[in-house]
Amino acid sequence: MKRKLCLALALASLVILGWAGIVLADDGNMSFGIRPTKADPGRPGTFSYFVHELAPGSAMTDEALVMNSGDVPVTLKLFAADGITAINGGTAFAGQGQEINGVARWLSLSVTEISLEPGKDMVVPFTINVPPDASPGHHVAGLVVEAPPSGAGEGQFGARVVRQAGVAVVIDVPGPHVAGLEITGASLKQQDDQGATFVIAVRNTGNIFIKAEGSLLITDLEDKDLASISLKMDTVLPGDTTTFQVTYPVHLSDGRYLLNAVLKYADGQLALLEGAEVKVIDGQPAVKGESKAPVLPPAITKIMGTPEARWFFLALFVILGIGTMVTLFWIARRLAKRRS
Repeated sequence: MKRKLCLALALASLVILGWAGIVLADDGNMSFGIRPTKADPGRPGTFSYFVHELAPGSAMTDEALVMNSGDVPVTLKLFAADGITAINGGTAFAGQGQEINGVARWLSLSVTEISLEPGKDMVVPFTINVPPDASPGHHVAGLVVEAPPSGAGEGQFGARVVRQAGVAVVIDVPGPHVAGLEITGASLKQQDDQGATFVIAVRNTGNIFIKAEGSLLITDLEDKDLASISLKMDTVLPGDTTTFQVTYPVHLSDGRYLLNAVLKYADGQLALLEGAEVKVIDGQPAVKGESKAPVLPPAITKIMGTPEARWFFLALFVILGIGTMVTLFWIARRLAKRRS
């Protein structure tokens, strides 16, 4: 099986680290965003996110540009947030005050609230303070601007809409940089008219960003190939976990199957997972420990569904139980008399 997976990756190319900064929030007439004020032409990514190489215990200042590109005035909260990995890879940010990895505490902002008229922008200085015990590798936080929530947020169907925009701040601490990726699981999520949706769980075991691509191979228990699905995963942050979800136009009939995943990352390194078993019952993945109950004939099901039938069968079970106990007692006494 491993040979098949490696052959499936023979033509796969190495994915180079990139970044898709979240820089704009748009809702009707309200539109705002945040980005770096300057960039390094030799590093195109710095036009959409911050990146700095800083040693442990060092500090520096930089500036972010907050823009109101909409038609109405806006008042925005500004805060630092820990970077997290989104589903299918890529960078998202934790909520305000929600600590995931503590990198947000490395950032200090000069202001925490901004009011902008339409078409206006504002330069916001901030400071990066790297702790003396910071470990080597990539560390990610974000600068997030947030508009006041809208919507009722009350009642059974109430909803509050929060509009945010964020820009990543990447801090590269010198030292050994290690790439590592582990596939921790693979499963079938659901099946519908679009096909089967599979979930691959991964963990970045290194200290640098990882992107990966590869394949998911589906076989039956006799090792017969049923489908091969291409996988392409966006950035997974160091030490973080996420899931990759892919829908493929295939429908697995009831039975048992094996999922085998392989991902190529860094300098041709491979992460492998073989033999993850999937069981399908009634067209959907079975929950662990789930078994299919025997189906009774419709006539019997209809009879047992009435209250009178349920009481009758309960009484019958009680009588049969008592009768069985009396019979066993009688047999035991007869055997005892014969021995005597």
